[in-house]
Amino acid sequence: MMPVSPEREQALSEFVSVIQEREDVQAKLNEITALDQLKTIVDSIEPALTGAALIPYEQATSPPKITVDSGVLEKNIPWRLLRCPGGPLVLQMICTNINFALWIESC
Repeated sequence: MMPVSPEREQALSEFVSVIQEREDVQAKLNEITALDQLKTIVDSIEPALTGAALIPYEQATSPPKITVDSGVLEKNIPWRLLRCPGGPLVLQMICTNINFALWIESC
């Protein structure tokens, strides 16, 4: 498998930038309870983000090996971009009902 290029990984930061400006999307993220709902929202904003998973709270809050960026959205959604050692860049968010991770699957 080929690693994802830094240019393609930029889609993760762009996704965060878009939802930072859209409180309606943040509210929707806080309402979701299932992976298919998450995928629908993500696809409507950034279709390049092909990997998505619901993750346990412990995973979403564990100390990352390499934090690239982080913050908290207006609707109280903590987020962080982290680099998995030897692996992809991953976006994690902690929402009201679920926690999730997004990434770009490699070819």
